[in-house]
Amino acid sequence: MTNINYDYIENYIRGLVPKKEGHLKEMREYALENHVPIVEEETEEFLKFLIYMKKPKRILELGTAIGYSSSVFFNASKSVEYIKTIEIREDMAEIAKKNHEKLNLNENIDIVIGDAAEVLENINEKYDMIFIDAAKGQYEKYFNLALKNLEKNGIIICDNVLFKGMIANQELVIRRKITIVKRLRKFLKDIEENQDFISSIIPIGDGVLLIGRKEDE
Repeated sequence: MTNINYDYIENYIRGLVPKKEGHLKEMREYALENHVPIVEEETEEFLKFLIYMKKPKRILELGTAIGYSSSVFFNASKSVEYIKTIEIREDMAEIAKKNHEKLNLNENIDIVIGDAAEVLENINEKYDMIFIDAAKGQYEKYFNLALKNLEKNGIIICDNVLFKGMIANQELVIRRKITIVKRLRKFLKDIEENQDFISSIIPIGDGVLLIGRKEDE
């Protein structure tokens, strides 16, 4: 459980989610067995709905892991043509590449190995959706660097922003996570107070932050 909602609510919502089949099921099982963090099931369903309605053509992802979310994103809507995903760990990138190949997605999903902040500095193309799921303590840095890559009507999505409930409840904060919690709280406060953006925190999974630019009035 994530400490974001009551256990019975999470269990109920997850009970409604259609059971995975094929290689996506194998990927979820691998992530669970090997303690690899991937999107929570209810978060996955929400993001699939968002992509289906928003219909982005190009998606940029920070944090590939085993390639699960990028695989889900590509299949969420026929509108999705291309995904660039950045992963700092070479071993994870290799696993993700093999998973994409098994799903016949390797021609549509490009994996870049490197630190997300450093890679972002060298990316100039625009994206309709940017998904941030890398080092939690660097979210504000990633956000500021990625803004130049966001299309005018694009959306930025940040996962795990409530961080096992630690962001909202000081009693849950683990000592070794104090710096991450402080940085995430600052990022959320800064976004909320920035008049150039409209944002919303959705308390599902481990907390999802949606950010879009305000249109000129």
